[in-house]
Amino acid sequence: MDIFFIKAVSLGDLEKVLISHDGAGPGSGWFLDKIVIKHKEGEEAQEVVFPCNRWLDEYQDDGKTERELTANKDGSSMKTFLRGKSCFPTILFYTIIFAV
Repeated sequence: MDIFFIKAVSLGDLEKVLISHDGAGPGSGWFLDKIVIKHKEGEEAQEVVFPCNRWLDEYQDDGKTERELTANKDGSSMKTFLRGKSCFPTILFYTIIFAV
């Protein structure tokens, strides 16, 4: 599992994300379970989940190395919650990638 933290400006309410790689080098493909983006302003934080459950690999699945993912809006994965003081940056992005 890989986790990436990126500080960024506010992007507002996200509905879609585009993720890809260039396919360079042997074994460059990978399986993407989901992307989770956390946005924190003050005491309130929002978490948005973009499920994928697909390969980004030219030799696996449908051969695509680019995916456009839509936010899961069923309420279980897109939620707003309150926290006390935190050391997290204002915007916190992390991607969970499972390489198989």
